[in-house]
Amino acid sequence: MKNILTFLNKTMFKSGNILFFFFLVSSFFSRLNSKIYFIDIFGQLGFQIIIGGILLFLILIIQKRLWMSMICMIICALLTIDILSSCNQCNAFLEDKSQNYNKIRLMTFNTGLSNDFKNIRELILFENPDIIQFQEVTPQIHDKIKSLKSFFPYSTNLDKPLDLFDSVILSKYPLKNIKVVNNYIVKTNVILDETELTIIGTHIPAPLSSRLFNLYYDLRLKFTKAARIQTLPMANLDIAIKQMQNLKTLADNTNQNLIIMGDLNMTTTSKRFTNFLKDTNLYTYVSYKRPTFTWPAFVPSFLGIQIDHVLFSKNFRMIGKKTTNHFGSDHRPLIVDLSY
Repeated sequence: MKNILTFLNKTMFKSGNILFFFFLVSSFFSRLNSKIYFIDIFGQLGFQIIIGGILLFLILIIQKRLWMSMICMIICALLTIDILSSCNQCNAFLEDKSQNYNKIRLMTFNTGLSNDFKNIRELILFENPDIIQFQEVTPQIHDKIKSLKSFFPYSTNLDKPLDLFDSVILSKYPLKNIKVVNNYIVKTNVILDETELTIIGTHIPAPLSSRLFNLYYDLRLKFTKAARIQTLPMANLDIAIKQMQNLKTLADNTNQNLIIMGDLNMTTTSKRFTNFLKDTNLYTYVSYKRPTFTWPAFVPSFLGIQIDHVLFSKNFRMIGKKTTNHFGSDHRPLIVDLSY
């Protein structure tokens, strides 16, 4: 134990207290709404920064660095307070479930190069959603999705070639006014219980440089059996911000029964996410006691982040949400029940 502490002291603290200063910098960056992708990434990792700060506090206590440990815990407390207070529109949960209400079950799943459609199909039939939205659908999965037509007779984008970031929406109920918008957005209306709802499926690009996005994609292919897509779509923070502006415009011009769902590549701890909720006047529900982390699926769920979301206008309330088996995708599917 003594040798381990000596090693930690020499390599991590003596040379300018690297871990402590990195924690300070990452904490500061995480509370910014920056258009610099490197800083934006810290904003998506607020929860992980707090966990790292707690671990750093314990190390500092063992090292008897009391002032630094106190500063560390104060920053963790301030981060927690700021994160919890920033998302004022993340508490739309139906508390009184004794009242009568209509209900819709939604499922969004970034299949992330998975080829295990057999188990995906069984999952869908077991969970029995009313509407499903897929993203990152490979040509192989695209063809197999058509076999669900007997259960979901209505769809968007199912009869045309798809880009990696395009969305496919399947529905048990009639769809109308289907519109494919630029920047990987599909909008449609569904009639359910004599109520017309507007569903927008989207995949916002990751806040990365093109080089980092291609590197991540290559690493995913290395560990999967998926076929390589010849042309990758552009993915960077600038494109993500433009797409968010398009979504805001659509939200401003839509009736009150609006649902936006998909891989938003934002976490609820980021200022970009909370500002997006304010700009669109949309809501969701977040529980840090029972988190629903959706990415990356190849690590234990408590180490992940939630970047897949279902957002909705204020007349909806969330009844429940959960994630399930990913079947080879790097995302866990998100299933949400809403009341209206």
